[in-house]
Amino acid sequence: MRERALVTLLLAAFAVAPSDAQVSRDSLPESPKRGGGLWVDAGFGYGHLSLTCSNCPDVITANGAAVTVSAGFTPAGNVLLGLQAQRWSSSGGQEVSSLLAVVQWYPWPATGFFTRAGNGIVRGPGDAGPQSPSSQGTGIEFALGVGYDLKLTRRLGLTMQATTHISALGDLTVNGVPTPDVIAYVSRLGVAVVFR
Repeated sequence: MRERALVTLLLAAFAVAPSDAQVSRDSLPESPKRGGGLWVDAGFGYGHLSLTCSNCPDVITANGAAVTVSAGFTPAGNVLLGLQAQRWSSSGGQEVSSLLAVVQWYPWPATGFFTRAGNGIVRGPGDAGPQSPSSQGTGIEFALGVGYDLKLTRRLGLTMQATTHISALGDLTVNGVPTPDVIAYVSRLGVAVVFR
C-alpha cells in the first residue's frame, strides 16, 4: 500500500513538472532579436556646404537640400549594415553626390538613439568663387552622424538625423587654374521614413 502511494506521488510529480517548467520558461524575458532582417530608409532635409582648398582665399559656402536613400540588413539586434546614397544640391547648381557603406549602432536599443558612420566615394564641385563655373572632382568621403528613431507601427517609423560628410576631392582645375586639395564639408539635418 505504501509503495503504491509512493509510485502515485512520483507519477503525479512528473506529470506536473513539465507544465511548471513551461510556466517558468514563459515568464523569462524575450531574448534579443537575432539578425537577418532587411531595412530601408528614405529621407529629405537641409544641408550646408563648406568648400576649401590649399590656395583658396576664402571658404565657399552654400545652402541646399539633401536627399538620402539607405538599405541593408540587420546582423544583430542593435547593429544595421547597408549602403547609403546621398545627393545635396543648391539653387546655384552646386551638387555633391556620394555612395557609402554604412554601419548604424544602437548603444541603448530601448531609447531609439543611434550613431551612424560611413565611408565611400563622392563626386562634388570645385568652385573657385560664387560666379565661376565649377569642375567636378571624385574622391573619398567619410560620414558620421547621430539620430533618433520614433516608432509608428511594428515595421514603420520616422527617424531624425544629423550628419557631417567630409569629402576629399583631390586636385581640381577651375577656369584653367590648378586648385589643390579641395575638401568639401556637408552638414545635414533631415527626417527619414524607415521600414524595418
